[in-house]
Amino acid sequence: MVILHLLSGSYASRDEEGVKLWQFDTDAGELKEIAGVSGIERPSFLTVHPSREMFVSGSEDFNGELVSYEVKKDEGTIKEHSRSGGNGDHPAYVTIDRSGKWLLSVNYSGGNVNVFRLENDNTIGGQTDSVQHEGSGPNKERQDAAHPHSVIQVPEKDLFAVSDLGTDAIYFYQLDAETGKLSLQQALAAEGGSGPRHLAYHPEKPVFYSLGELDSTVTVYSFDQDNEISNVQRVSLLPKAYDRENTAAEVAVSEDGKILYASNRGHDSIVSFEIDAAGKLHSPEFTSSGGSGPRHFSLVPGGDWLIVANEKSDSLIVLKLENGRPAELVQEIQTDSPVCVKFITRKDK
Repeated sequence: MVILHLLSGSYASRDEEGVKLWQFDTDAGELKEIAGVSGIERPSFLTVHPSREMFVSGSEDFNGELVSYEVKKDEGTIKEHSRSGGNGDHPAYVTIDRSGKWLLSVNYSGGNVNVFRLENDNTIGGQTDSVQHEGSGPNKERQDAAHPHSVIQVPEKDLFAVSDLGTDAIYFYQLDAETGKLSLQQALAAEGGSGPRHLAYHPEKPVFYSLGELDSTVTVYSFDQDNEISNVQRVSLLPKAYDRENTAAEVAVSEDGKILYASNRGHDSIVSFEIDAAGKLHSPEFTSSGGSGPRHFSLVPGGDWLIVANEKSDSLIVLKLENGRPAELVQEIQTDSPVCVKFITRKDK
């Protein structure tokens, strides 16, 4: 039996235990809650430090905060370590870079990208940079202004991809590892009205996958050594017969690079595609998310399970994978408005 540890973030109120620590039994596919912490409003997205002993949550609220926590998985405890202003409204995504020295965040309503220094004791230090996005898109309700929704580090580089739902663009910023300053390297225009939200890199191929929240698509991009990016393919995340409302939320690639997964809110499904030798997607299969509003999911290290955070039905769902495809709902656990699932430990630990 191998026990892994994971964290969940949520849209819980400050008085509730909005961040929780869980154990996961990789043989039985069973989740067990072992700790929780309150004191932060809407602690939605989480990022885990490379040391695996600390993590940061964004408080997705007006004048949102960033809060760091110490986690001791063997003792089953979470303790607040430091707190900082987030420099804007609704921090929607946080990332700690691979060096563990810098915390990056994006404010969905504030429209900016921010960098904060992480001190040697993992305290959130001073802000070293902030970049304001400007612009809008054709969807007047959702794209009235810039709305950066994620900041994700490019593999093996000090380069960060910021997907902006409001401006239909993906911005690539170089991070100066000494000063914590950002410099824009490239702005990639996405399909108008698509609303880029998150993206995922293939573990082996020079390919990444951009999820369009508003039009429920994934766009496949290839890139070369000179960072020239090409649009390779664009696919729908929905069955052809589905004609009701839907917004896509999360995208991920399996450890072996053979399957891509994405979540649909409305259709309430996890769609999985086979990935071919060129990185293109085909043979979609649709599996119920086991609840309503699958805002986020995580693949369990080892490749046998997938855990879904169903925001609207207040549930975490464990799905068994067979040949990489979701095949069986094994467990459902009730927990208030979960919106993020992040693993602390890996399979080999």
